[in-house]
Amino acid sequence: MESNSDYKLEIIDDLIRQSARDRRRLAPNEIVVAMARPAEVVEFDRRSTLMALLSDDEIGRLKRFRFERDRDLFLVAHGLVRITLSRHENVEPQAWRFRTNSYGRPEIVEPRSRQRFSLSHGHGLAACAVVLDRDIGLDVECISKDLHAEVAERFFSEQERSNLHHASANARGRLFLEYWTLKEAYLKARGLGLSFPLNQFSMHAGADGRWRLASGPPLYQDPERWRFWSWCVADDQHQVALALDQADFTERTA
Repeated sequence: MESNSDYKLEIIDDLIRQSARDRRRLAPNEIVVAMARPAEVVEFDRRSTLMALLSDDEIGRLKRFRFERDRDLFLVAHGLVRITLSRHENVEPQAWRFRTNSYGRPEIVEPRSRQRFSLSHGHGLAACAVVLDRDIGLDVECISKDLHAEVAERFFSEQERSNLHHASANARGRLFLEYWTLKEAYLKARGLGLSFPLNQFSMHAGADGRWRLASGPPLYQDPERWRFWSWCVADDQHQVALALDQADFTERTA
């Protein structure tokens, strides 16, 4: 369990094998991030168990993938969301129903729940984050040694591009991925997808090591309203970022 300000972050690696056992309620200041890998469903019985959790719509989407590796990643990701939500509520994993907003963010339709979640996956890892009463965004990216300068030029702010330019060669790739995942996590928490230009706001690390948001019009929000986490998964193959809106639904004015 890690902490940032008053929040506790639990990272779980084997929940996909536990199904919904050991149910417990989330605390108001607790965030859970569950991770799973497609390799965990290679056994036929495990794949069948997860398939039974999905809705007809999810099964239809899964079948449209051409490659088995993509089908397995989709299966693990969507099974993981259901199992994680059920770990913290007395609801069977197959009973959850979802919808997406106009920008594609998935949300719980029924049963009614205080839980909010975000899902991300990429190249061998699926992850979902859950919290009570607050918007949350999660992004996972596979670590690559390639630094895409054209991506930074198009999507990063002037300050972020300057920081990348002045970073050492060894640090530049990691900083690029931190910026990218943090920015995507923030927009996912806002429910905006990639509809808002990523170069209109900046991420920066303070002297205390905590990531913070810097933005102006038209996106402006109080930076203290947001909390961010960024870390490299233990396999050294994936970068993860998490964004949390600290204002609950009854407190929001923007």
